[in-house]
Amino acid sequence: MEDLNKLLNQLGDFFVGNWFKIVAALIVLIIGGILITLLTKLVMKIIYGTKIDNAAGGFVVALVRVVLWIALVFGCVSILGLDSNSFLVAFSSVALAIGLALKDSLSNIANGMVILAEKPFRKGDHVAIGSVEGIIKRITILTTELTTFDNKKVVLPNNTVASENITNFTANPTRRIDFTFGVAYGSDIDQVQKILEDLIENYPLALKMPKCSVFLESQSASSLDFKVRFWVNTVDYWTVYGQMQAMVYKAFVANNIEIPFNQLDIHLDSKGNVDASLAKKGE
Repeated sequence: MEDLNKLLNQLGDFFVGNWFKIVAALIVLIIGGILITLLTKLVMKIIYGTKIDNAAGGFVVALVRVVLWIALVFGCVSILGLDSNSFLVAFSSVALAIGLALKDSLSNIANGMVILAEKPFRKGDHVAIGSVEGIIKRITILTTELTTFDNKKVVLPNNTVASENITNFTANPTRRIDFTFGVAYGSDIDQVQKILEDLIENYPLALKMPKCSVFLESQSASSLDFKVRFWVNTVDYWTVYGQMQAMVYKAFVANNIEIPFNQLDIHLDSKGNVDASLAKKGE
């Protein structure tokens, strides 16, 4: 009890003897906090006006904010007349304890910096990170946020992002698109190849270079399978993916090219019962 009273008396004497410094430190802290808020908003505005990836803007601003607040706290300590070296030692001890308790968070911060340096993706990129696929929305100090194609928000720790395989579908301006089209046995393969080549040649979204490739890929159980490969602008990929399949189907129908489908032949005995042996045609 005596120790507590002694401590309270010492605190009282400190506040009474240093009230002016305390008020000054509080004023600096309030004004400094306001200035830090305004400054970070200005930095964000500058980042959005440059070629720096906007998704990384929040990460950079957060780091700037942390550094400025640490500097402000040390400034207030100096105003109070406290020993900066002692405060630094105490701050380091607290920081070490917090670091050990939040090692995963610190690891996320470090990996976030790696992501910013390596730039495997940018805001708006279509990516697959492990089993998650979506559009990059932003990178924060601790996490990377995506929006899936069914409009779900996915938040991944930067640790996870850095350790997973990353596929960036929109990193390059062009992509190759592949299709496999099956036709029935007995079809004129030269005619089929010409129909597909003419279709691609006259398709405005198909790039002329590199040249398209159309060839008979395999003779499967029920069809002759043609592989079609050509290049498109990345932004047109899904448009082409949907349109081309409909166009090929219509072209086959117009040229009487039979499209195979599964059929089941049922054999009946003389009494009209189903024969035990069923033959599948077109599997």
